[in-house]
Amino acid sequence: MCIASVVTRFAFLIALLSAPLSAGAELALAEAERLALEQAPWFAHHRSNVEAAAERVVYESRLPDPQLVVGALNVPTDSYRLNQEDMTMTMVGVRQSFPPGDTLALKGQRAQKELTREQAKLEAERRNLLKQVRQTWLEIHFQEESLRLLQATQRLLQKQLEAAEGRYRAAGDMQQSMLRARQALARVNEREPMVKAQIARARATLGRWIGAAAAEALPATRPGLPVPAAGFDPAQHPDWLASEAMQGAARLEVDMAREEYKPGWMVDLSYGFRRPMPDGTERPNMVTAMVTVDLPVFRSKRQDRRLAEKQALESGARHETEDKRRELEAMHTAARAEYDALSARAKIFEEQLLPALRRETQVTVAGFARDQIEYRDAQMKTLEAEQEYARLRADQAKTQAELLYLTGEPS
Repeated sequence: MCIASVVTRFAFLIALLSAPLSAGAELALAEAERLALEQAPWFAHHRSNVEAAAERVVYESRLPDPQLVVGALNVPTDSYRLNQEDMTMTMVGVRQSFPPGDTLALKGQRAQKELTREQAKLEAERRNLLKQVRQTWLEIHFQEESLRLLQATQRLLQKQLEAAEGRYRAAGDMQQSMLRARQALARVNEREPMVKAQIARARATLGRWIGAAAAEALPATRPGLPVPAAGFDPAQHPDWLASEAMQGAARLEVDMAREEYKPGWMVDLSYGFRRPMPDGTERPNMVTAMVTVDLPVFRSKRQDRRLAEKQALESGARHETEDKRRELEAMHTAARAEYDALSARAKIFEEQLLPALRRETQVTVAGFARDQIEYRDAQMKTLEAEQEYARLRADQAKTQAELLYLTGEPS
């Protein structure tokens, strides 16, 4: 591993470990998205592929470069003298080949299809990157909210344990009540390390896309995502557009294979210089022009096999495009069903479950001195419901990010 890589990773870990202690700038979701689109290496890779495909469009439909031909013709082997024989000459010429039929035009069209495919893949990667950044950011936000709830629960249970120990020492309560309070506190304490580990894991994942900025603190409030469109047309998704462009390129490959049944040809034009005869008599120079034509006569062993190959590849591309359409439809149907279910559950939590649990806790306050266990249980149920509700809202937002990946951002 190079020194620069070690230094970069060490700096990121230091920033990550020191993040909770600093009160610097907050990493909003929109800022994380912006940084990812600017800095993520894989997204930059797709941008480079688009640039390369655009350059390919320029040259694919052009004729091959001409060739320069230089040589000596009909040199006698007894003396290797250039002025001994009439036919001896030095020659310079150019040679230009012409592919068969419309091969050049078809190559240009294929390059354009490849450019369309790379542009669609770039858009698909943009959507995918935003989805992953959003889901990871939301997971960090949920885990940090979960940690705050856990710490609030710890403080509550610690106070209750101290109260139970005081009553036990004063012979006002049984030992079993104190042991139960200790057990409840231990149950909460053992969950804290795993929550912190989940936060560190999610921040490390986010750091893959945005670097050391992943160590910054997140704002306390979670921003809302755009509302996904109700309908979905898989033919508008960039993954399908990339597959369709690949199918179009495969179709053009079939057309190019058919063009190979036609002859290609080549033009040679050369100028030969002859030396004067030994007695000084000048010899005229020579001009040579030739046309070479391919003879595709052994079609069963070459052209037929190549055409069959390209037709099979086109059929495979067609099936892949159809499979991509079905995959996208299935993904949208599943994500929409999950999103609707999570929305329905969130409404039940907001309107029924949480108010009922909070009311139960308030009611048991009056009986605090008589039944400490009942009061603690009511408080724990409320805190656990609050945490479950936070998980539910995070999952709802993550599913919303999945739908936005499929339908695209609303205009």
